[in-house]
Amino acid sequence: MKNLALYKIPIGYMLIYVVLILASGLWLFLLSQGLDSSEGVLHTIQTIMHTPKPKSLHSFIEVAAPHLFAIGTLIFVVAHFMLFSTKVSQKVSLVVAMLLFALALFNIFSYLAISFGLFVSGWIKLVSLLLFVLLFLFLLGLVAFSL
Repeated sequence: MKNLALYKIPIGYMLIYVVLILASGLWLFLLSQGLDSSEGVLHTIQTIMHTPKPKSLHSFIEVAAPHLFAIGTLIFVVAHFMLFSTKVSQKVSLVVAMLLFALALFNIFSYLAISFGLFVSGWIKLVSLLLFVLLFLFLLGLVAFSL
């Protein structure tokens, strides 16, 4: 029989590591959108909503390729830790993981919608990012609860 108590060490380390990755990703997103030391985060978010930085198809490909790989891998790894859970059903884990993959695609392709002019406001990017982050934090909470 497996000693499931030993899985708490790598899962705990993974939770801390993923939260730091998520925080640095949000920070890098805000920096790429014009956050500097003289303006606050709220001003940057308002700027994104009203006048997002111009985007091109080339920059979309440059951004989307590594994001598809990195976000997909991160969701894959975190969702697989749910296999060890005895407190959360496999069906709930599967639904949350599939929703995360769908929101990640929506988040990445919202960049494409802005670059083609389908949306002149950056609200679609902010909403998709917020939904993804909240659901990802929910998945991390499920992993922490399953310890």
